[in-house]
Amino acid sequence: MCKNRQFTLRLSVLAALSITTVLPQLALATVDGKGVGKVYEIQGVKKNLLRMVDKAALTHVKPVYGAETALIPKEFIKGQESTQNASTILSFVPGINATSTNPIGVKTHISVRGFSQTQVGYTFDNLPIADLFNGGLSGGNNNYADLTNLIPVTLGETSGIRVTYGTPAPDINSVGAIGGNIDYLPRMPGKELYGMVFGGYGSFATLNYGAEVNTGAKAGYGNLFARFSSRQTDGYLHGAHDRQYSYYAAYDLPEISPTSKWSLIFLLNKNQGATPARMPTALLDQYGRYYQWPSSFTYSNSKTEHMMAVLQNKTLLSADTVLGVKAFYAFSNSDRLEYVNPNASSPYNSFVTFYLNPAQTVCQYSGNDFMGNSSAACQAQTINGDNYHSYTYETNTFGVNPSVHWFQHYVDLKAGGLAMISTYHSQDFVYGSPDVPKISGYNDLWNEHGWRMYSKLYAQAKIKPVSSVAITPGLKYETMYTHLNDVPGYYYSVGASSGRSYSELSPYLGVEYKPIPSVKLFADYAVGYKYPNITAFYSADSNATTTSPSTPVTIKPERVNTYQFGAQYHHGPVEVSVSFYRSDFVHTFSSYYDTTTGLTYEYNIGSSQYQGINIATQVALDRYVSLYGNYSLQNAQYTSNSSSQYGVSTSIGEPRPNTPTYLAGMGVLAHYAGTKGRLYANLVGPQYIEASTGAPTGYSMPAYATMSFNLSHEFPVHEDGIDDVTLSLTGVNLLNSDAYVMEKQFAYTTGTGNYIEAEPMMPRSFFGTVQVKF
Repeated sequence: MCKNRQFTLRLSVLAALSITTVLPQLALATVDGKGVGKVYEIQGVKKNLLRMVDKAALTHVKPVYGAETALIPKEFIKGQESTQNASTILSFVPGINATSTNPIGVKTHISVRGFSQTQVGYTFDNLPIADLFNGGLSGGNNNYADLTNLIPVTLGETSGIRVTYGTPAPDINSVGAIGGNIDYLPRMPGKELYGMVFGGYGSFATLNYGAEVNTGAKAGYGNLFARFSSRQTDGYLHGAHDRQYSYYAAYDLPEISPTSKWSLIFLLNKNQGATPARMPTALLDQYGRYYQWPSSFTYSNSKTEHMMAVLQNKTLLSADTVLGVKAFYAFSNSDRLEYVNPNASSPYNSFVTFYLNPAQTVCQYSGNDFMGNSSAACQAQTINGDNYHSYTYETNTFGVNPSVHWFQHYVDLKAGGLAMISTYHSQDFVYGSPDVPKISGYNDLWNEHGWRMYSKLYAQAKIKPVSSVAITPGLKYETMYTHLNDVPGYYYSVGASSGRSYSELSPYLGVEYKPIPSVKLFADYAVGYKYPNITAFYSADSNATTTSPSTPVTIKPERVNTYQFGAQYHHGPVEVSVSFYRSDFVHTFSSYYDTTTGLTYEYNIGSSQYQGINIATQVALDRYVSLYGNYSLQNAQYTSNSSSQYGVSTSIGEPRPNTPTYLAGMGVLAHYAGTKGRLYANLVGPQYIEASTGAPTGYSMPAYATMSFNLSHEFPVHEDGIDDVTLSLTGVNLLNSDAYVMEKQFAYTTGTGNYIEAEPMMPRSFFGTVQVKF
């Protein structure tokens, strides 16, 4: 009898571990006096949160640890890769507005309930993928030397996307996620043996093709999923061609022990193309909405790559305790070559064209002479002018994420940590020909190295005193240390170093209550911190002289208190979720762009408040048709009279920029046999724009609406080795809205008056794809 019981337990544990992927899900068995007892789950992410049935809507909204969470499931992602990217697909989530300047995903802008993309965390398999130095998915949008062509993750590598609203619970491993977190769940090997090829073509000469294979579980060999894809487009902006290659593999290693499971993930995304510029609206009115600077005047071409490798182990220490460890390495690199015609002039400032100002010519310090030689004397030297600018940005990140999960019937306890160290190298060299040499102190605008060390310890519990109540208290302790070193260059006349460390404690409390089976009430309170971007350290080093060191870094972390509460109703075919939120900030971050130097500086500017409401609904009309809708009302404004060292001041009631006053979406989904169709529309409300100094303005972007559709049909073949063929057609922006998706105010180079720069949205376009499965 004892042997049978042990054998049954072994089989239960083996079955549980065999279905465990690198997603945080694990089914475990406990033993009572009679044999295998009740099966508990650590976190049923795959089973509960990513479940997709035919009648489900585009996104599924539910509370997790008392915080509202939205899910984009795998089945919806499948039909979107040719027309959406890992950023823009987030627009289907209530309360999120996401745009980019081509179908591949260049120059993204994301806001979550009004919070900017640098206030939101980004994770892949619950590991940070956001730039640790600048924030955001592609370097953020506050630093004008940002990585607009960098694409860390694609839809083909994703099995689902989980959005957490508000400051997340301590076990979510994002950094600076004070406004929410976006977690891309990795695609992992499945049980089925198959191969697939796919391809598509559409507007703007957009072409995509690729292949994937899944080996299926093989005893002694493990299970492998591998994928390759390539996408290219001419883009809807003039001359904004772009091409991407994506390589991905996920491997469940052969079983070493029935109580331990190892998995490995590798991804590499490469991109090459033109970096689109935000253009003055006066020029867009004159030459057309998709006008870009002519290459004879200026251009900017980038090569970027992002690589990430994750090794994970989950081990059953006992019948109710699991040890998890993830080790990871990430590498990002961007090489950008910019050209500016030295004989051209322009009244406009931008991150490409500020070099036109003669006072900024590298001739002032070429030949290792920082005394300000005349332009004529400089041009005669070997520097040969400064028409070309070679900008490189590279980071290397190493990290480890251990955790222990102990669970019983009434209490689940979770504790762990995250330790990361990331190195940074940013440099910008100038020369008179495209083959720009890199000689520090000779032709560098800047050449800086830095590193950041981040660590986190956390503990949280999920307590269920009765079946209808769940309480989740938690605590997180973070440390962040930054060190920056600048070698002599135009912006840093002497070598200088600066740095600062921060340590913060963040409590969390979530509550869920189910008074009746169809209703769940939820609420949470969280404290969060966002640490300064690397731009906050620039002014310290630039102030150094031969006789005095860098000035101290005085900027403080952005701190937020977040309050959320809501209710969810789910009965039969109807599901409704309503939530309210409020986030109170102190030491609010803003950024100042110096139009005379092209440098960006981050600074604190008083207090602010974000608040609003989210409503999400879905109704299954019958077996074949379902409807969905969502509405988000959001408001962000300053709550103090404040001023900064850059001459920027704010007043109580002034709006925070780039926050749509409302967002709405509605759609219909239908299916019959092998045919599926979706028709959906999004409405984006007005949003105030920001000055390049970070100051609020009285100008706002008008509201705009978009409508899109997707239609696909699967043809079963089952002949000649072919299982099925799927054809699909997608239309984007059927209304052909010609709104701007991003605007910003700049000062003319003459110093008199201001103008607006803007990015137009994608016009009406169509894309077709074919997929063959073997």
